[in-house]
Amino acid sequence: MAEDEFVRRLGEVGHWQDNGRVGILDLLADAGLLVHEGLVLTRRAHEEFLRTSGVLRDVRTAARRGEVARRQAAEIRSRHATHPVKGGLNRAICEALIGLNARVVVVLSEDLEKGGLRSIPEVKDAVRDAWLSVRGLERQVEAAARGEDLPTWPLLVYSQAKI
Repeated sequence: MAEDEFVRRLGEVGHWQDNGRVGILDLLADAGLLVHEGLVLTRRAHEEFLRTSGVLRDVRTAARRGEVARRQAAEIRSRHATHPVKGGLNRAICEALIGLNARVVVVLSEDLEKGGLRSIPEVKDAVRDAWLSVRGLERQVEAAARGEDLPTWPLLVYSQAKI
């Protein structure tokens, strides 16, 4: 899997209009909103984390056991809570954060918002926490039990404005 599939600049993520691709940043700015620099850690990044951390294996095992998904999700989270982000995914995240050149960032997902992050290790910890949310793991165990693909989700990492 190519590392460039793991991270996208926020301005590169967008949709097509009649005159070509329009980035999310352009749409927000056109709406009059203040827009910060940011990154999107893609679904592929999440899939890579699941694979390299062993979470994917544990989710599938939990689904076969057929026990209460929430309890199994909490066990999986506990087992992997300190697992480092490794390999190409680690490299891609570090390079993207250096390129972002922000003093303080926020990591945002459906289940987590952590701000005031000032170092790459803090950001990677927040990313891991977002991907290991009990609610998210529970959805993954339930999907695996039904024989469906595991849901994955992108994360937004953006520059936090000074207050």
